Amino acid sequence: MSRDRPRPSILAGIDEAGLGPMLGPLTLGMSAFRVPQGEAGVDASDLWNVLQEAVATKPARGEERLVVADSKIVFQRTAPGWQRLESTALSFLRLAHGDSAPELWSYLSPGLSTPEAPWYGHIPETLPAKVPVEDIEEHVSRLQRCMDPHGMQLVEACLSVLPASDLNRSFEATQSKSQTVWIQTAHLIAQVFERHGHEGVHVIVDRQGARKHYARLLERDFPGHRVQRLQENNLRSDYWVEGPMGSMEVSFQVGAENQSLPTALASCFAKYARELSMQGFNRFFGGRQKGLKDTAGYVTDGRRWMQDAQATIEGSNLAARSLVRER
Repeated sequence: MSRDRPRPSILAGIDEAGLGPMLGPLTLGMSAFRVPQGEAGVDASDLWNVLQEAVATKPARGEERLVVADSKIVFQRTAPGWQRLESTALSFLRLAHGDSAPELWSYLSPGLSTPEAPWYGHIPETLPAKVPVEDIEEHVSRLQRCMDPHGMQLVEACLSVLPASDLNRSFEATQSKSQTVWIQTAHLIAQVFERHGHEGVHVIVDRQGARKHYARLLERDFPGHRVQRLQENNLRSDYWVEGPMGSMEVSFQVGAENQSLPTALASCFAKYARELSMQGFNRFFGGRQKGLKDTAGYVTDGRRWMQDAQATIEGSNLAARSLVRER
């Protein structure tokens, strides 16, 4: 952040999960914190220290704090991995939304609908699914106790869940996987900018793929706003956006989950939604074919699963586009 621009009060992060698989949804997460800025200033990497009594950066034996890190560090498909991921994702989601949001779909970004494919109905209706609700409540209380002395608030915490059918329609319209992902990312950037741009926003997005240049995309999706390139290189691309909605710095960083707590938290939100969705997928098909081995949806195992489940798929009268991604 240049010293001739005011420090933002809103520190936000966006990340995705499930970009590569052939089965299951693409999911995104976003988190945003209101952080009053004093003379010293606070940035997204400082939040690990601010919240250190409630959060840790990596799993450890006996660690009772929430692990906020790249979801690949937080989650493995084991009981402890599931408990870690759910504790982190759901505690922050509950902190933002309160106790009135017991199901996954309560946390969808505004404007998104609950997916229609039947396997999404096999996600637990009430969360948490893996840890006691009392544990989540204790984590929420501990987070609040850490944030209150600093005047901090978690002002945004949400998910995007894009099933294969929606992805395929978007692929057809855009003829581009990267454009499809950008549309979903831009939706979340717009959400935090529209709501909080008057306070000043810094949103850090984990950069996927080789794209280094985002100015034209920002100019297209935020008409009437001035977009200034700050830097574009192999590791990060930064832009200043200013206009009727306020001011915003947008950073696309390689490995952003390791440098920005809001982005790491967004990674956990996205992974939680993706893994719950795949559990629903496996429950739906496993209930129709005894002995069918679960899949995480990645290409090699996805092909194995498609072959194993062929008769069940054909007997379910499912359109191929609702099941398998075309890109």
